[in-house]
Amino acid sequence: MLRQLQWRNITTLFGISPLELTLQLLSFLVTSILVPLKLEGGTTATWWTVFSPLWVANGMCIYFRFIVFLRIHYHHPVRRHRAMFTLFWIVSVAALLTSFQMLTCDYLESRKYSLSTVLIPMFIIHTMLLIRSCIYTDNPDKYPTVHGERHVLQLPANVPYPNDGRDNSIIFI
Repeated sequence: MLRQLQWRNITTLFGISPLELTLQLLSFLVTSILVPLKLEGGTTATWWTVFSPLWVANGMCIYFRFIVFLRIHYHHPVRRHRAMFTLFWIVSVAALLTSFQMLTCDYLESRKYSLSTVLIPMFIIHTMLLIRSCIYTDNPDKYPTVHGERHVLQLPANVPYPNDGRDNSIIFI
């Protein structure tokens, strides 16, 4: 059964708050308006100017996450490791996105690099998201259920299972 796509699931997977996700979506909307204007000759702006809303959004996301990190670091010392992980995550993803956007701008301006070189940061981001999705789907309690309840199906007891200390039940969400 498929889960509904909810803000909480998206923000957990990408590791950003709803405010940061909204900021990224708005910057993508502005950039997606500026790109056709540039391609059709409606503006004389450079590609660096066209992609600047995305860079501003990345910078603001890093700024917001740094503020959250400082507040957690000073006021909640028990959760410092979680704050450090989220700060590392958002900085690394923002750095990779920015490098992809800069390589794309440079490719569109001068064709100095090949497309495979331009797409390397995106391959790294996709790999990081794949690993993150495996980590966060391993523990089903981190995701909300659709109706707020879980349906548990016990597997037959006569089938030999490895004795790894885990519960041998399947959870349907």
